[in-house]
Amino acid sequence: MKWVLMVVLLLAGCEAERQDLIVSKEKIELPDTVYSKSTEAYKITYLSDELEIAGFMVSPKNIEDDLPLLIYNRGGNQEYGKIDREMLSKYLSLWANKGYIVLASQYRGNDGGEGQEEFGGSDVKDVSNLLKAADELPNVDTDNAVMLGRSRGGMMTYLAIKEGVNIKAAAVEGGITDLFSQYERNTAMRQVLNDLIGNPNQNEDTYKSRSAVYWPDEIDVPLLMLHGGEDWKVPVEQARELRDKLSEQDAEFEYIEYEEGDHGLTNHMNEYIEKVNQWFQEHID
Repeated sequence: MKWVLMVVLLLAGCEAERQDLIVSKEKIELPDTVYSKSTEAYKITYLSDELEIAGFMVSPKNIEDDLPLLIYNRGGNQEYGKIDREMLSKYLSLWANKGYIVLASQYRGNDGGEGQEEFGGSDVKDVSNLLKAADELPNVDTDNAVMLGRSRGGMMTYLAIKEGVNIKAAAVEGGITDLFSQYERNTAMRQVLNDLIGNPNQNEDTYKSRSAVYWPDEIDVPLLMLHGGEDWKVPVEQARELRDKLSEQDAEFEYIEYEEGDHGLTNHMNEYIEKVNQWFQEHID
């Protein structure tokens, strides 16, 4: 009887220590687009490393059954490229219309969130903690979670996989795979990388730890890679190098290169979105 009482007390103590991650959830009125007419959006604040992080949820209206979770990892850095009402009403609402509940982070230190932007450091936890926060939301099937990252968000996707995020599949469009190359080839990014990470000559290990080309064996989630042959922000050679290394690892992945595609694949959007959705549907239950 004493053992039973002890177990009950231990369980009660665990429940008392368990902390909700979602601090607030506020509905947002979106601009009227062909996609947002059938979706609703919320700004959420959630905890990551005890920091309050800004994020968003976009979902279809009138949900009847639980829906797969799509974690979207944005590009850019700091306030540049952050998720705004236009992205919510168009791109993320588009994905919600495909039958997903979409969660996205602004990453720490951005959009009023606490902490410091790290460009692939501890802020990777802001991505993985979205999956934990999703357990507190209604109608989210966290057993069928997928992840989509674009540009810097592609790097965040690779890092989240490396850290063991529990997802069924991932897709990366125009993703950074080699920060050394990014530093050398994209002169506009040098000062940003110097400020957020430091010079690669003095921080070689840090650059390697955030560059998937140095640890392809840790990409153990079914991966779809898409890249534009005319991408000037993230040179296509980065994607090709990771592709070749994943082939050597006999990894489960697919690579698609759009010969004249730019960084956002703007001239191939319908095509690549259908391909990504197909990839996700093939891997969720």
